[in-house]
Amino acid sequence: MNKKKYILTFIVHVVSSICCCIQSQSFQVDGRVINIEELNQKINKILDETDIPGLSFAVFDEGEVVFYNAYGYKEYEISSNGDAKGKGKIDKNTVFEACSLSKSYLVFAIHKLVDQGILDLDKPLHEYLSHPRLIHDNRYKKITARMVLSHFSGIENWQFYNNPDVLEIISEPGTAFNYSGEGYIYLSKIIEKIIGQDIQSYMKTLVYEPLKLERTFTTFSSDSSKPSNYSVGHNVLRKPFPKIKNTEPEIASMISTTAKDYAKLLIGIFDNKHLSKDRINDLVRTGLKLDKDSFYGPGFQIHHTETYKDTVVYQRGDNDGFKGFGFYSITRNSGYAMFTNGELGDKIQKVLDDITLNHGLFGDVHQYPDPSFEIISIYNEYGYSQALSKFKELIFHPNEEVLSKENIERIIDVFMYNDPKFVEQIAILYHEKKPASLRPLFFLGKAKMEDGRYNEAILEFKNAMKKDSTSNAFFEEMISVCNELIKKNKSRTN
Repeated sequence: MNKKKYILTFIVHVVSSICCCIQSQSFQVDGRVINIEELNQKINKILDETDIPGLSFAVFDEGEVVFYNAYGYKEYEISSNGDAKGKGKIDKNTVFEACSLSKSYLVFAIHKLVDQGILDLDKPLHEYLSHPRLIHDNRYKKITARMVLSHFSGIENWQFYNNPDVLEIISEPGTAFNYSGEGYIYLSKIIEKIIGQDIQSYMKTLVYEPLKLERTFTTFSSDSSKPSNYSVGHNVLRKPFPKIKNTEPEIASMISTTAKDYAKLLIGIFDNKHLSKDRINDLVRTGLKLDKDSFYGPGFQIHHTETYKDTVVYQRGDNDGFKGFGFYSITRNSGYAMFTNGELGDKIQKVLDDITLNHGLFGDVHQYPDPSFEIISIYNEYGYSQALSKFKELIFHPNEEVLSKENIERIIDVFMYNDPKFVEQIAILYHEKKPASLRPLFFLGKAKMEDGRYNEAILEFKNAMKKDSTSNAFFEEMISVCNELIKKNKSRTN
């Protein structure tokens, strides 16, 4: 090799190395260049300020996962003095409960079967397989796969929600939106019958293998040992929920996965390589209208953002201590997937979008950052008294916008079932601030109900009725609930 060629080769190698280095330090999405180190710093700060233990997060653009990372801890251990300490760092292989995003994996399988001519979305499901828990209501014969996928089958979400002894149809099939996990379970059983494979097998052959989903599991192994790298859900006080290791399939909410695998699933659904154009068009153009900007199609909610001239497909998920969210922009061909093992995970969806894709899907939805997170953080770090002092400082601040009604009620919502005595003190201050409002009295009564002080709760509800008789029916219902609980307590002690 002559000297000139050697120098040229050397220069090309150096430039190539520099480009690779630069590329590894950043990624592009929708034409925006995102610095990875800065993004990781921002995300770690968000988790710290929201007391969310961990996060799995993936961004995709033009059919490729362009960024994937995992943050935080699998679980918090609570010491005898109440301090929380992280146990087990989350890595890129750590799986999270997919919550209702589990349904999306079944959605992909179903639309593949439609493409193959094996399943008809508009054929009554009872013609494939009868449902023993629904045969008591003849309306179930009207239910189709399209209705189930779009959540207007009329089947209640879960049997235990209303009468635990009967699975109910709570609206006329095909007429109203009623989110239903039970409907998806029914559909999963139908697929078992028509293709002659159990759920584990067909999810593997129809979904996981074709999409190369390496960290997605329908169940834990029979001895609960695999997957061994999993996260545990936590409440807002950083206390872990008991981990459910489902050894039987529960396709509507209990798939275990990562954000990267869910991102690959969304890519696979819309990349025109795995499903036909007819299937994709059906997913995004047909369904039951929810409001002027959105409708529920056969598998996802579809939302049009006029400001950004964008149409977005998305799915939310919520299990005890877990939150999930994934979306795909049809217009921009990009999106993200996220899973957290903390109850406030759904409150960081907007900021994750802001610092990466900036799709504007969330509009004015109440999200991080706001003062309620500061109160929660102080409570977790320093306890009840200091959190209450901070709340008092903020609620009586001369600038009323410092702590809005929405902020106050966010704090109440977070603590109502975790520390009702704390909510009681907050409601007293809220009433002092807004003496003409009935809402503080309602929250005061509700906090006492949650604390088991039903007679005291009744007094608060009666005080509210004296203030405004137009709300009597609502408060009489609350009083009736309290009286029923008093009777139940008496029967237990007798």
